[in-house]
Amino acid sequence: MTLINDQKRQQFITDGFFHVPNILDSVLIAQLNNISEEVLSAQEQAHFEQQRTTGSMVLIDWDMVYQYSAMAKLVAHPKMIQALAELGFAQPKFGHGRIISKPAYSPPLFWHEDGRFWDDPVSYTTQPIQCFLMYYLTDTSPENGCLRVIPGSHLKRHPLHDETSPRHTDELRTYANPDHIAFQRAAGEIDITVKAGDLVIGFGTLFHAAHANQTDGRRTVLTMWYYPDYVDLPEPTQATVAYLERGNQPNIKTVEQQQKMLAPFRINYEGEAEPIEQQWTPSEHLR
Repeated sequence: MTLINDQKRQQFITDGFFHVPNILDSVLIAQLNNISEEVLSAQEQAHFEQQRTTGSMVLIDWDMVYQYSAMAKLVAHPKMIQALAELGFAQPKFGHGRIISKPAYSPPLFWHEDGRFWDDPVSYTTQPIQCFLMYYLTDTSPENGCLRVIPGSHLKRHPLHDETSPRHTDELRTYANPDHIAFQRAAGEIDITVKAGDLVIGFGTLFHAAHANQTDGRRTVLTMWYYPDYVDLPEPTQATVAYLERGNQPNIKTVEQQQKMLAPFRINYEGEAEPIEQQWTPSEHLR
């Protein structure tokens, strides 16, 4: 049993993110890169034209996890489990993920936060409902599109909350207006550079963006969305999570070994609470 690391937990709660080095080994990184290239090659050109600032936004649902053994290993990776346990989250649940791959010489990603539970009082506390787990499959730098974050913006109102769109609009995705405030420098921002195989864990409500990729190489990140404290969330919140993730559940039969390994990460709600309506914009309670 992994003990909670109070210092790491406090840093995570205060900053809204935590960088964990050296989670994935070189073999798994190579396998995940191969899967990403295979999946991306199957996408229509229109997908990439609509996702200029992200590069791609290909869904990783449970069917894809069961299809590729490397994805299954990623969802249940023991070093990830240990990292979350040290932050105080012993029973994380996986919802879905995205293959986000910025091609060479592509524009920056806009500032945004992915909170969609702003009508839920839990969103205004230090208990995370949803967290991103970002696994970069190559080393990152400001030159090839590394992550940018605004520490503390998950708990404290930032001017961007009132100046940017709460949703991924077509204008932002296609880089229609490079002068938009969502593409500019922001107060308090920092860069997070990582090595391939590192993990960045963050509150879903943390403002983040990415620099432009100014190199001739692709920069891929697998963003996996977890509910790290699902079992301790209020029942209406659990009902909301289960409702919103219902479309990402598997439709195929799985081998016994995969079922055993992945079962603890499945969202399973059997109560009778009504889901809370999805809300992408924080109220005046975020100050």
